[in-house]
Amino acid sequence: GVPVWSPSGDKIVFVRSQAGVINEWMVKPDGSDPHEVIRQGFGAVWSPRGEWLYYTTRRQADACIQKIPGAGGTPVDVRCEAVSAAISSDGLTIYYTPSLARQNEIFKARPENGPGQLLARYSQLRIPMLPMGYALSPDDRWLAAPLTDAGTANLWAISTVDGSFRQITDFRRPTLIARQVSWSPDGKFIYAAIVDVDADVLSFDGMLP
Repeated sequence: GVPVWSPSGDKIVFVRSQAGVINEWMVKPDGSDPHEVIRQGFGAVWSPRGEWLYYTTRRQADACIQKIPGAGGTPVDVRCEAVSAAISSDGLTIYYTPSLARQNEIFKARPENGPGQLLARYSQLRIPMLPMGYALSPDDRWLAAPLTDAGTANLWAISTVDGSFRQITDFRRPTLIARQVSWSPDGKFIYAAIVDVDADVLSFDGMLP
């Protein structure tokens, strides 16, 4: 997926899967000092000034949003029974989904542990194969997310003001958008890892006696 740069540009967080377990690792931009920072975590996002790294971790039958200091340290629970954090530029508003079973709903809360308010909802049939949350634009106006339609995935922007949807891409072919997406610092571009999905039907003769 797309690596997640810290606001100061001195650290990069990326996903590393080992034996089926997804972990978050950190590395410096020159490739030095790679190390694990989050065990069994995914969907990492930085706070605006980089003092916190938010992520989702599995907890029994559901999940929990936690955060750790950007320099490393003890995890802090933010919202349990919640998934996929996105943090506003002032660090006070959090966008999230309420549970693994309700990944088609987006809530917002201010402050991050305050009462949640439903922002948007879409059909569960549109949840992508690899859901990894939402990316908040630098101006806090849009949440970028991959959604599935008719066998393909496209990027959509969801308004943080009224929850309206705006389609960004139209690939018109079987496509998978892997992991999370990210915005350029000026908010003009969205970065995503795109996979073309193709399949063949084969006939084998002489396989059975």
